[in-house]
Amino acid sequence: MSVGEKVFGCLVLPVFVLLILPLAAIGMNWGHDIWGTLAPAWPGGAYAFAATVGALAPLAFGAWVAPLTRMTWKESKPRSLAWVATSLPGLAACYLVAGVITAYARPKRRSNWDGDCYSTGGACWAHERYPYLWAAGTLATVAVIALLITLFVKYGVKRTENADSPEPALS
Repeated sequence: MSVGEKVFGCLVLPVFVLLILPLAAIGMNWGHDIWGTLAPAWPGGAYAFAATVGALAPLAFGAWVAPLTRMTWKESKPRSLAWVATSLPGLAACYLVAGVITAYARPKRRSNWDGDCYSTGGACWAHERYPYLWAAGTLATVAVIALLITLFVKYGVKRTENADSPEPALS
């Protein structure tokens, strides 16, 4: 085994923990405030908040992935690193959206459903008060994904159709 493989093997677990830690921190520190205070006060109520979070999920993912598709390591490593740096705000947005979503999750075991779970803003309280938040968020996610695919196909096809033409495209 080379030294690089050993270092990689030793870094897998700490990096995984560092990637999961922000999600747990959002749920533990702000979960009650998000689902107990912010969501009900959102214009349209908690269901509109869940739809907003659901709509933001594919947009945040796209903001993270889109710059990464422009990387060309073989041509220019500094430019590729710049694209990686450009994708970091999208990664942060993905973490925030994922943290808000995981703050809504109930504990796995019923023995963990203590008074904190049922207190205002807790996961159990949110599930009892707003039982279909998951549906609003999922429908919004699917709608935004369908919209993004439609826009990509519509405008991506125009770009490829006009790529062979020597004349500039008129819109």
